[in-house]
Amino acid sequence: MYSVKTKKKDKKSDIPTPHFLCDFLYDIISEHYKPNIILDPCSGDGRLTEKFNCKTIQYEIKNGSDFFCETKTINCDMVIMNPPFNSGNGKTLICELFLYKVFNLINDKNIPVIMICPFGFRLNQTKKSKRWQKLRDEYPPITTIISLPLDIFDDIQFHTEILCFNTNKLNAHYFIPKKLI
Repeated sequence: MYSVKTKKKDKKSDIPTPHFLCDFLYDIISEHYKPNIILDPCSGDGRLTEKFNCKTIQYEIKNGSDFFCETKTINCDMVIMNPPFNSGNGKTLICELFLYKVFNLINDKNIPVIMICPFGFRLNQTKKSKRWQKLRDEYPPITTIISLPLDIFDDIQFHTEILCFNTNKLNAHYFIPKKLI
């Protein structure tokens, strides 16, 4: 596990995705999509993709494979990721760097890309923000948003959502069902 120094205290940047959230994502995705190869560029313990019965391409810096060192095109038909939230430099969020790298390396820009990220990735923008411009003009459309409660992660409260690009088979919006939380 690695952490980022802040003025107040160290903050964990390696927080596992809750199993019930992995299950929920699997349930809604597998109902409409049957991926053959999933890319998870920040796989942690692999729980986001473990239920899918397919090949997964996993990168995890703790396991010696750094996605940011990859230079070859990646052949996959879905991307699912939960990048760290509190890494990056200045105004650039680490999830922004992951998404940019994903869209630069995947062979097909029309595949579903599912990313767990802070609200600020989508909402904390100015008219001149490069992230705003990429989301609006360069990246595929955000077709699904999954709203998450503030306390979705154990012992942490952080405004979080799931953005889904190229997921026209999914609903436009979901809430996590009460029975799962």
